[in-house]
Amino acid sequence: MIAYDFIASSSQSLDELQTELIVLPFFSDERPLRGATGLIDWRLCGTLSRKLMAGYLDGRFGEKALVTTPQNRKSEGVLLVGLGASTAFDAHVAKRACTLIANALTESKVSNAALALPGRSMGLLPALQSMQLWLAASPRDAQLEEITIIERAEEHRALDSLFDAMRRQAESPLG
Repeated sequence: MIAYDFIASSSQSLDELQTELIVLPFFSDERPLRGATGLIDWRLCGTLSRKLMAGYLDGRFGEKALVTTPQNRKSEGVLLVGLGASTAFDAHVAKRACTLIANALTESKVSNAALALPGRSMGLLPALQSMQLWLAASPRDAQLEEITIIERAEEHRALDSLFDAMRRQAESPLG
């Protein structure tokens, strides 16, 4: 079973994040990059934005790009995942994106990763709904042992309550 942790989507938290891979979904019409993706781009001195401006990436749905991080960073790489246009984003697209990310994490064979949930950079889905969609799609038979969810600090309590409810249900003699 995958262990989950939460960190705030802030510069300080992301600077301290130590993981093999950071997964950052982004929209084709999200310029400048926002949320965790924008903060990490800023810490990488605009590397992600330059790749977008040069046309190496455009954010179409399903597009994936692995960007290695400098040695002074505490993570080994950033996986960018295109979500398509923000105007077309809904729960169905989020579910497909979560499945795409889960498959990419399985293929990557990493033991720990960090994830910004799809659609959260622009607040297009509530954090709780995004987390539920992710849990439904998350890898089951991967080497993945730990995922750190990057989310605004004020959403952590709601996400923690989701895990508490799941734990109680699993421990219930009726469940």
